[in-house]
Amino acid sequence: MYLEKIIDEIGVVVFFNQAGLAFLRDAWAAAKFASKLKGEEKDCHIRLVSGEWPDFEIRDADTILAFECVEADIPGRRRGEEIRKETESAESSGLIVEDDPVEDWVKRADQVPLALSIAAEKKAAKSYSSGANLLIYLNIDEYGIRQNEIISAMVRSTGAARHSFTSVWVLWKSKVFCVWQDGQPRGGESDGNGNQ
Repeated sequence: MYLEKIIDEIGVVVFFNQAGLAFLRDAWAAAKFASKLKGEEKDCHIRLVSGEWPDFEIRDADTILAFECVEADIPGRRRGEEIRKETESAESSGLIVEDDPVEDWVKRADQVPLALSIAAEKKAAKSYSSGANLLIYLNIDEYGIRQNEIISAMVRSTGAARHSFTSVWVLWKSKVFCVWQDGQPRGGESDGNGNQ
């Protein structure tokens, strides 16, 4: 993907710390989402939108869908600082391998419902006009230890946005889940055509 080349060129420290680059993060999520939503074989175009809303549009031969995008992460996490410290530490002392115990995987997994709720509530509170869809990029990895529980919690955790958006989607681990459609729970992984 062209965007990943840009990210490689500027580096992850700049990508996550430089003010004004949120549009690149939206572009990355939109590109990942569109490739899964429409399927790799279909012609699909993404357009970032400047202004109040939407964050991006996805257009294919038949439709244009407007999307707001928000990231769900561990509450209070300061990813930019975390990456900067890891990079500085690795540069000063060589390659560093950190232990990531299973207990931490479980702790991260347990925070997913709250992270999704915060993201859904944040976007629902902005009262976008009708016709907007919502993409929540879930940026928490638990290495599969609680995957089924997380998928099961998606509907409950994103309910605050169900009436504020035409559809609510979650992008997680390069999979897309249509969670809500027209206020009704869908709650499953999409097959690439929006079907469960």
